[in-house]
Order: sequence, then structure tokens, then C-alpha cells
Amino acid sequence: MRYEPQTEHPDVMTVEGYPCACQILGWETEPDADTVWTGYEVRTGYLVAVMVGDDRQFTVDPEEDTLTAIPEGGYCRECGQLGCGWCV
Repeated sequence: MRYEPQTEHPDVMTVEGYPCACQILGWETEPDADTVWTGYEVRTGYLVAVMVGDDRQFTVDPEEDTLTAIPEGGYCRECGQLGCGWCV
């Protein structure tokens, strides 16, 4: 999955429907008709995220899904669980 780094959202958030912290990687991009010549891709409107402690990327619709910022010590950096204090 291709993405363009983003700065609009905090790095780690909760996403509605996912039980743990998710790292927001950036905006999903896809080639358009001119990509072959320009090398540029266009944003799809979705964010690419990965659950903390996992490596599978998935897309999130920032207009439909509820995204909530997590404070620095509010999640485990090892397993991604909210409230787990093992690796804060």
C-alpha cells in the first residue's frame, strides 16, 4: 500500500472499531493517468494506519471513522493495548 506522510493527525490514535492504538502512517495514494509521466500520485482521501504491535496496513476514512488522539503514556508500545502499563 502506498502512502504520503501526513502531518494533519497525531501519530498514534484510536480508530473506531479497532481495540488498540493505531499509528497513522499517512495519506493513501494511487496512480492517476499522468503518473507515468509525472511520477506523482493522487490522494484517495483515506489514511493508511497500522495497529501498534502489528504490521498489517489498513485504510481509515477520516470523515466516517472516529479518530481520537491518545496521550503519550495512554497505550502500550509493545502490544498497543490501551491502558496496558507494561511498556509505556
